Amino acid sequence: MIKYQKVYAICGMLSPIIFNMIWILGGILQPGYNHIRDDVSSLMALGAPNKLLFDILNITNFSLTIIFLIGLILVIKELEGAIVGPVILLIGNILGIFVPIFFPLNYGGEPTGITGTMHLVIVMLTGFIALGGMIAMWRGLRKVDEWKGYGLYSLITLILTFIFTMILVISAGSEIMGLTERFVIIVNGQYIFVLALKTFLTSI
Repeated sequence: MIKYQKVYAICGMLSPIIFNMIWILGGILQPGYNHIRDDVSSLMALGAPNKLLFDILNITNFSLTIIFLIGLILVIKELEGAIVGPVILLIGNILGIFVPIFFPLNYGGEPTGITGTMHLVIVMLTGFIALGGMIAMWRGLRKVDEWKGYGLYSLITLILTFIFTMILVISAGSEIMGLTERFVIIVNGQYIFVLALKTFLTSI
């Protein structure tokens, strides 16, 4: 067990919970917001009524995920496993934290202008990085005795993420875009939560 392993794990378990609070609270606080139709990023667009609150939650989510992934790298390294997977995921989240800070969607949640365009570019790039990280996790965790089964779990999550992402791309701009985006969010969120839970349990 590494030093502060439980702390790293708790950060990982909290991060997806905090992110999901954004769209849950968005439906409560923002008039006209529709979970089926509207994406999460529109809650943090320029001029959005609760932008500051949701930016804080999103930055907190990324920060906690980054802390957890640093811990996961240390845990797997101690077990003499391959750290390529968590390193790739870490890079994706470091890149992702720039979105709420510097590249929100434009007014009205539109992907226009420099910030809106960069928002889309970075979100797509981090999506590909996440898929790459899951591939590396699948290949790496198979060889770590303490994490046997989590390689297959990573592969299943990868497949589900890819399927739901393709559905999201197809539904972009439609009346169900918000719903399809939620599936991607939930699949990715549960992945971080489960990895963090495993990290926590192995620290007991």
